Amino acid sequence: MNEKKGKETVTIEDIPAKGDQIGGKIEMSEDVVATIAALAARQVSGIHALGKSRFISFGENLTRGVDVEVGSKEAALDLEVIIDYGTNIRDVSNELRKRIASEVDRMAGRHVVEVNISVVGIHLPEEEKKEPERRVR
Repeated sequence: MNEKKGKETVTIEDIPAKGDQIGGKIEMSEDVVATIAALAARQVSGIHALGKSRFISFGENLTRGVDVEVGSKEAALDLEVIIDYGTNIRDVSNELRKRIASEVDRMAGRHVVEVNISVVGIHLPEEEKKEPERRVR
């Protein structure tokens, strides 16, 4: 994944001051697009989590598993997802692409040219029901 994630910014709008119009620039961090994509992905049925297994995670990172590249007009995204067992991978991937493209375009004004999806795990329903074994009594 891109080491520079979040450090790059892109200009959304640069308006010169004219008469009574106040000028100014609107910039957006790539982290903003990653956050939009992560929140959109969490709304797709069949997506359990983003990124690798939570068992090796140190704290919650909203954009974990999401890498973005944002240009002046377009965006490309790479996602790592954990899907729910029984989910049709192609169907959920297509829905994920549509949802992310729609939200990034609507909120950030960037046409999404690709969403690459890596399924890095499958969530089994019984994983949530198991309680960790106690080492002491």
